[in-house]
Amino acid sequence: MPMTTMTGPAVVVVEVVGDLDLGSVARVRETLHDALSVQPQQLVVDLSRCEFVDASALAMLLDVHRRAWRTGGVLTLRGCSARVLRLLSLTGLRRVFDLDLAETA
Repeated sequence: MPMTTMTGPAVVVVEVVGDLDLGSVARVRETLHDALSVQPQQLVVDLSRCEFVDASALAMLLDVHRRAWRTGGVLTLRGCSARVLRLLSLTGLRRVFDLDLAETA
């Protein structure tokens, strides 16, 4: 499901393909925690191929955001669909996450 790509010593990109829900959140969490173990300055979660995000995924992303922040890094969500952006807005999390809107569908 998730695919990790190193784009430099300071940036790690994890692409999520498919729905990010209760069935996939454990695998994605493990991948993101592994990515944080190298303490990148920026961890980018590419959601451009992900149309659905549920509450369990939002909670996991918030936890990863906090972990990154504690080590001086930043979690960036890239390529959020209109549906995901709406969910982030409704939950107030749009103000919490760093969003890369250049790739937004």
